[in-house]
Parts: sequence; structure tokens; C-alpha cells
Amino acid sequence: MDKSLQNQLSNVDRQPGHIVPDEMDKSVNSQGQRSLIGRYRATTAHMLRVGRGNPLKVAIPAYQKFSSDGSAGDTETFSLSHSITESPVTQDAVVWVNGEYYGAPDAIDYDANNIDVTDDGTNNRIHVYYLSDAAASFEIRKTASNANTGGQRLYSANLGLVHPSPQIEQPEYLTLNQTPLHNWVGTDMTVDTYLDAPYTVRWTDADDDGTEPTNALLHVPAYIGQSEVSGLTSAVRQDMGRQ
Repeated sequence: MDKSLQNQLSNVDRQPGHIVPDEMDKSVNSQGQRSLIGRYRATTAHMLRVGRGNPLKVAIPAYQKFSSDGSAGDTETFSLSHSITESPVTQDAVVWVNGEYYGAPDAIDYDANNIDVTDDGTNNRIHVYYLSDAAASFEIRKTASNANTGGQRLYSANLGLVHPSPQIEQPEYLTLNQTPLHNWVGTDMTVDTYLDAPYTVRWTDADDDGTEPTNALLHVPAYIGQSEVSGLTSAVRQDMGRQ
């Protein structure tokens, strides 16, 4: 890194924060295929925060839709297509009835992978977002346009192990020491999240009910710059080529 860029990075005004799904362009995955599910585009210089003191919170729920029966007010059992697990850091499952937030299921049978929901109406859409311990490869990468690489890995994990883990006591975190500028993201670079999972991940339903996975966690710790830094993006692009 040349001294001029080093001085600019030392002097840039930045505040601690997080890159979160609300700031991403989000997509539905394809089951069993590596899929881009979230993309954040930096508009200023970002320095990603590393180490145990800067936890990376991760919980990516599976999505499934059901239909309630024709009897109002009865409690129904719905069988999930994939395993459901207990999470120490977020709700194991959240339910919406049409566009109305229901909250946690009445009951969860973790052995049978079933949930109970009581619908006061009939034939309504039941949207369920739940955490699974099925094996699923999750990855965060940074990319730059016109780069000669496929980007640079920032984090990877099996969500089947992460979801049931005590992330408060044993946090996930970034370790970015592969290249000198590994933890920097320049203007117009993207932070991309990929998932290869056997289940569907949606950030809202396909019925325009406006539901969302309120139990999802994806908080990437970063120092958010207040301005661009001239030459940073090209320097990071070259740095990524050294990996």
C-alpha cells in the first residue's frame, strides 16, 4: 500500500456499525445450489471489524408455506420439510397468517420437525420461517467489478453447526489476514452472501403478504466510512489478486 493511501485510510472518518440485510439487494436461493442471497454495495470506504470482540451474527431461516384447514379456531400441526433446531440467539421459528404476524408457534416438536399453529380463520396462508440444523454452506465474499478474481472470501461456515451454537458465548467472527487490504471494502465494491442449502430461503413471501423472517440474523461488523477514499477500490482490487 502506498503511503498516500495509507495516510488517507488513517485519517478517514468512520463510525462502528454493521452491514445488515435491510441494506442488501436480496434474492431467493435455489435449493441444493450455491446461490447469491444478499448483495451490499458500498458507497463509502468500509473497514470490516475482525476478532472475537466484533461478533458476526448469523442465522438464515428456511421458509415454508402451508394452508390452514376449513375449521376456524382449531390447532393444526404442520410438518416441516427439513429439521428444526433450537437457537440460543434468535427465535427458532416465526409464523405469519396471511399478512398478520403470529409470532412463535404454539408448540414445536423438534424430534418430529412439526409445529402447532391455531388459526382463527379458515383456508389461510401460513408462512413459516424456521432455523434448521441441516448441512448448508454459507459464505461471505467481497467482489469488485473488472477484477481478475472471483472475489475474496471473508467468512464461510456450515449453518447446520452455526444455528444451534451458543453464539453469545462462542461468537462467530471475521479473520481477515490473507492479504494486506483483506478487511477493506472500497466504493462500489460489494459484500456478497452465498448459500448452498437443501431448503428454500426467502426474505419475504411470494404472495405479497409482506411477511419477513424476523428471526434472521446477518450482522457483518464494519467501520462505515463517511466518505470515499480515492484509489482505495483499485488498490483493494489489486490486493485481491495476490490471494
